[in-house]
Parts: sequence; C-alpha cells; structure tokens
Amino acid sequence: MKFKRRNSEALADLICGNRVMEGSAPSEAPSYFPYRSSMYLTEFFQELETDWVHDGSTRHRWVADVLDSMLSEPHDGPTHPPEIFCRLIDQLMSAG
Repeated sequence: MKFKRRNSEALADLICGNRVMEGSAPSEAPSYFPYRSSMYLTEFFQELETDWVHDGSTRHRWVADVLDSMLSEPHDGPTHPPEIFCRLIDQLMSAG
C-alpha cells in the first residue's frame, strides 16, 4: 500500500503535533494533537512495539518515512492497510 508523499507528511504533522492550517500562521492554528519532540516521537513508536528511534532529522519528514515503511509491510489486500498502521491510527486517535 502506498500513500502520496503529501498525505504521509500530513499524517506525520498530526503525529508530531505540528500546528498546521492552510492560510494561517502556525501559532493561530488549533492544536488537536500533543506536540512530540524527538524523544516523544521515539516513545510513541515504542508504544506500538516497534524499533523506530528518531534520529534527530526533521521530525515530520522522518515520521513520513516511517509511515511509508509501515505501509510497505505485508497486508491483506489492496484496501486493508498493514496491522501496524491500523494500530498507529488507533494510538494517535486515543492519545491525549
């Protein structure tokens, strides 16, 4: 399964807690997800029982690369994402 890069980066912004809203300054955009620094990104992925550790690179691009790796894992057909990706979405939506 493959996402367009812009979609991977948009989801990565949510995971990172980046305040992004088209047409406004980041400080004006509402924050729906907690901001995650490097350490907390690593913790987020460890809670999914994965081995990804943030390497200090640009946070949302690194997360987008991880998402692309997750989406390339084996899965049940073209309309069902890999299990690890489903768990990531569950964790993202239940975090607070």
